[in-house]
Amino acid sequence: MANYILLKDTSTFKPTQKTLVALIDGELTQTTEQFFEKIAESIRFPEYFGHNLDSFDELINDLDWLDENDIKIIFKNYDNFLAEENDEIREIILTVLDDAAEEWKRNDNTKILNIYIEPSELAQEDLETLGISYID
Repeated sequence: MANYILLKDTSTFKPTQKTLVALIDGELTQTTEQFFEKIAESIRFPEYFGHNLDSFDELINDLDWLDENDIKIIFKNYDNFLAEENDEIREIILTVLDDAAEEWKRNDNTKILNIYIEPSELAQEDLETLGISYID
């Protein structure tokens, strides 16, 4: 089942008591360090987050500290996301997120992780290149 949803328009998701909305703006996350800072802030990662891929992978698969059960990660301005990095790092992050969303589905849906991307041809190309299914 697809964990990525390609939106036709800009997102209107609002956080609620049960829903956490993490907005990742590509214009503000052009480096991995900027991304790690934003995702850590948005999802309230614990202070021991190591700001690297291994730590990101570990924590996105944990999320026990969150009261919210529904986590929505929304990419805005995706064409600029990690623009100062090589394509490989962006592809790794997309894969880590997809794998984490699948793992949460196997965990009796204790948490639901969905990833949304505002309109972007690059996002569609990236997902297709990686063989990651999506809904558009």
